[in-house]
Amino acid sequence: MAYGQHRQTIPSNAEYSVPQVRMLVRQVESVLGRAVSVEEWDSL
Repeated sequence: MAYGQHRQTIPSNAEYSVPQVRMLVRQVESVLGRAVSVEEWDSL
């Protein structure tokens, strides 16, 4: 995922545990400055 100068690798759930995916979502939300809905995350 790319947003401006920020880049984040989005793994599949099979590669990462639930806590790791939660951490990634928090990082993305931090970059965006807002919450990311489940629907929005699924559409990435």
